[in-house]
Amino acid sequence: MKEAIYIIAILIALIIWAIAIRGVWNHYSTVITIWDYQVGLHFRHGKFVGELKAGKHRLWGAGHEMITYDIRISELVVQGQEVITADCATLKLTAVARWKIVDAAKFHASTDDPRQAIYTVIQLALRQLFGGVKLDEIVEKKNAYGDALLELARTGTTDLGIEIGKADIRDVMLGGDLKTAYTAVLTAKKESLAQLEKARGDTAALRTLANAARLFEKNPDLFRLKYLETLKDAGTGGYGNTLVIGVPEELAPMALAKK
Repeated sequence: MKEAIYIIAILIALIIWAIAIRGVWNHYSTVITIWDYQVGLHFRHGKFVGELKAGKHRLWGAGHEMITYDIRISELVVQGQEVITADCATLKLTAVARWKIVDAAKFHASTDDPRQAIYTVIQLALRQLFGGVKLDEIVEKKNAYGDALLELARTGTTDLGIEIGKADIRDVMLGGDLKTAYTAVLTAKKESLAQLEKARGDTAALRTLANAARLFEKNPDLFRLKYLETLKDAGTGGYGNTLVIGVPEELAPMALAKK
């Protein structure tokens, strides 16, 4: 009986000891989970310790702090940036940039607002790139400036710990008066092209008629055949049609003789 009580007491002591150890374990350690699309910056007592990759990490002791950053591709839109062109026209540009964090520690330490810094770099790149270009060239070739904009943006963000993978001009917006004038010029160009095409068509038709006239002049029989074919077509239009024609020269003597 005493042995059983002794064994039970030992078991209770072991359970209490395990609970105490578990409490100490949990109190003096912290478990951090970093997901696949994140990177963690580990600080202890305010000092940077290192980066933590994806996985579960147990940190012993107190004073730990973890800052996580998303390392997936992000999209930044610079909306309605006002630019003065080389010919003193004012327009607004909208640019889109795709970027991601490649050095989280540098990204964290570079500035108090890294995303705003990226935005500012894109703004300045737009002004630098398009300030020396004329309006017509910008409007006509807006999709051709992506590489140049990307190069300027990358140069301006080398100290931010990011990588810009792509940059493009999404919209070119003209002011009210400028838009009206530009539309009028474009309409005039289109109307001129339409008139030119009509003139070309008229010239081609006249050329065809001239060729036919020369052909009939050289081949009178062909002309007579065409003449009779025209009369036939005119007479097949149904009842009630009146057709007045002249008498061919070769038939005129016969008509006069009958009179």
